[in-house]
Amino acid sequence: MRLLNIFRLILPVWVLLPFLFESCAALKKRNNEPGVVETAGVTSAIDSALETPDFTKGEWPAYNWWAVFKDDQLDEMMEKAIENNPDLIAAVYRVRAADEAARKARAPLLPQLSASFEDDYQHLSKDELVRFPPSAVPAVVNEIHLSLNFEYEIDLFGKNRNQYRAAIGQARAQAAEMSQSLLMITTTLAESYINYGKNLMDLQISRDLMAARKLYLELTELRRDYGIDDEIVVNAAKARLLEVEEAVVIYEMEATIRATQLKILMGLSPDDSTEIHFPTLSFDRPFPLPEDIPLNLLARRPDLMAQIWKVESAAYLIKAAKSAFFPNVNLKAFVGLQSLHWNSLFSVDNFAGAINPAISLPLFTGGRLTAELNEQYALYDATVYDYNSLVLRAAKEVSDQIKILETKTEEARLESAAFNHILHISELTLARYENGVDDYLTVLNSQIDVMNEATKEVGIQNERYLSVLLLIKALGGGYGTTTD
Repeated sequence: MRLLNIFRLILPVWVLLPFLFESCAALKKRNNEPGVVETAGVTSAIDSALETPDFTKGEWPAYNWWAVFKDDQLDEMMEKAIENNPDLIAAVYRVRAADEAARKARAPLLPQLSASFEDDYQHLSKDELVRFPPSAVPAVVNEIHLSLNFEYEIDLFGKNRNQYRAAIGQARAQAAEMSQSLLMITTTLAESYINYGKNLMDLQISRDLMAARKLYLELTELRRDYGIDDEIVVNAAKARLLEVEEAVVIYEMEATIRATQLKILMGLSPDDSTEIHFPTLSFDRPFPLPEDIPLNLLARRPDLMAQIWKVESAAYLIKAAKSAFFPNVNLKAFVGLQSLHWNSLFSVDNFAGAINPAISLPLFTGGRLTAELNEQYALYDATVYDYNSLVLRAAKEVSDQIKILETKTEEARLESAAFNHILHISELTLARYENGVDDYLTVLNSQIDVMNEATKEVGIQNERYLSVLLLIKALGGGYGTTTD
């Protein structure tokens, strides 16, 4: 009999052992947990760049980084875009929503207090069990409850705290994504503005080239009429004129589209009367390159900071999922008044109250808790690998843009020298014409060469401006700086 009693005592323990082993297996330390990359490997690219005259030691881009182009119109357009762009405004409200979600996640950490009133009027059947004779229960029962209710979950194992911290991480990630939206909008506007300037320059050169081609055609037609040239030369001149006229049409279209895009980015309608004048961009100095890029790039790019906050949030969700395996402790209480009659509701005799502490421990959930924990592990791992991939891409962008800017700057210098030589040749040809050595067709051909070379120079200089812009973007724009 004694052995039977002992068996009865230990039987529940044996029944619980599989569930306890399941919990231990779920909560044991993981192997091969992914690590977070802490630095960006771009040191060699920086050291190499600082050895050239195209770069100098400097600070990180300022909040208003577009000021480096020294264009007042661009400054005004940026202000309008920051104030009016609907995509940016939507990002601001997403940050507000994330902040409120974090506040909502904080609520379970605090005691909950509520007041309730209930008037339960019932007309009981005569044959109902509670009225079966000789019961004294009347036919009409009016139960009145007026109470102040208290509820508090004692967060012993940190489930609610970690969910709150995860929500804070998501809110911070959303704020960083708003900064990323700001960077994308401002860099897109600057890129469109730079290309708009190129379109106008190309349009202006093409119109001058079209005038030169028309004059060239008129001269070749005269030469044909006098038997100096044949119809082949005339047709060739006509074909070149048509090519230039086609280019003018294309450049006019591109300039119109760019102007519309700039208005949209500023939050204006395409029909807005705001005039966009000819850009006056310039960047004629070495690019200021921070020396501490490998260490601080992660904190200077909003997309990287958004991802690292997501990693932190995912880590807290793992902790919250682990705490679900432990007991849950709740405390409930109420004080109030209960009565069957309105006229005696506020009597001292009708005071009522209760305290209801409760502890619950999950024993068998069909594997739900383990699955939820493993899900959080998987989401965390994916978020870490996404972050590490983004760090590698960021390092590549910085390294590539440093090299591209160096190359485009050198290319712009060479093209400027080439243009000056072509221009000098044109000036000499004009002098030879004025002295009767060359004819005017030769002068026109040299001027056309100047215009074609000018188009090439505009394109290369435009690419250099874009490389400056993209390097600023790769460095995170002005993220992490103040507006003072």
